[in-house]
Amino acid sequence: MVKKLTSKERLTRQARGQEVDRIPSIGGWMEGVRNMAYLAGISVQEYMQDPLQGVVKANLNLGADGLVSPIIPHRLDEVRTGYVLDDRFQGIEPEAILKAAELLPDSERKVLDSFDPVAEERRYREYFESAFRNWNGLEPIPNFWEIGGHFPLYTEFGYTAFFMACSLYPEAVGKIWWARSLMSRERAKILVGLYREYDLVPLMFCGEDLCNNKGPMISPDFLRAYYFPTVAMIIEPLVDAGVRCIHHCDGDVRPILGDLISIGFSGLQGFQYELGIDPYELRKLRSRMGEELLFFTGLSVTRTLPFGTVEDVKKEVDYFLDFTDGGRGMFLFTSNVTGVEVPPENILAAYHHVKNWNPEEPRVITHTQWPWAKDHPEI
Repeated sequence: MVKKLTSKERLTRQARGQEVDRIPSIGGWMEGVRNMAYLAGISVQEYMQDPLQGVVKANLNLGADGLVSPIIPHRLDEVRTGYVLDDRFQGIEPEAILKAAELLPDSERKVLDSFDPVAEERRYREYFESAFRNWNGLEPIPNFWEIGGHFPLYTEFGYTAFFMACSLYPEAVGKIWWARSLMSRERAKILVGLYREYDLVPLMFCGEDLCNNKGPMISPDFLRAYYFPTVAMIIEPLVDAGVRCIHHCDGDVRPILGDLISIGFSGLQGFQYELGIDPYELRKLRSRMGEELLFFTGLSVTRTLPFGTVEDVKKEVDYFLDFTDGGRGMFLFTSNVTGVEVPPENILAAYHHVKNWNPEEPRVITHTQWPWAKDHPEI
């Protein structure tokens, strides 16, 4: 039996495929001032005096070992963050993307002329130093979206202009991705040095939303020609340094899972099981280095957490333990940001259930099907 580990040891050993004393868990993606105050065991008024510390207390009470870049709710009426509405981009045509591409240099050297490595290193250092100073022992799980690719041009130009540009001006879209990825490759090189200097947990969580409920937003062939090579270029320094890169998986990602793994990702996070995604099948996949995949097992934010009972949530955690063969490579996390509608008791139950699970106890596989689909077929 493994001795009791620190959070850092637990996260690191799990990332490296070594034995752990219990399943590590990760926090940080939770909405709602009232929910966070409840999880922190403080009043809303106390939370509002220092929201960051309220979030830290909430995750400590959950028993989380680490935090991705935490969402910090600040307003009682705040319901949602991170969404894009196309009506904000009325009047923007796909030619705007073509013009943006034409303004970019054509050579790698000229693109990187504007890259400021000193400023970029300072930005990352400030992030980690703040985490070490303010997170009360919760380990930072690096979560920098610029390291996972630069797919969502729709946040700048809107969905309509972006999708039309992919059809009309594919080379322009690819050039923007390429130029931005050159910058992020340099950022990744900086991060490799900081991983070593700070002895960080060897995980990088990133990867933009590429899919909706029907599959990839852009054809896989287009992504293979113009996008995936740029992402491979970014993460290569981290992969070569032994950092396990975990890709966020919203929507039906099945058509591109092989691509994500072939370019260097060795872990997956999220999953909308209601779309037919079978984690038992994902478990059979191996990284390009032959490693078993890591799973930031996503508690369902579309079904189980918001609409289920405490028992439903516990069954889902047991399902995760089953498909990972007793928690091998498993990190408990949410599939996406939990909304204000999620009963905080459900979140608490999930994290405490996995924390109290004893890996030494005999395990009986009981959940070969997603429990929610079996118990609630009508939803």
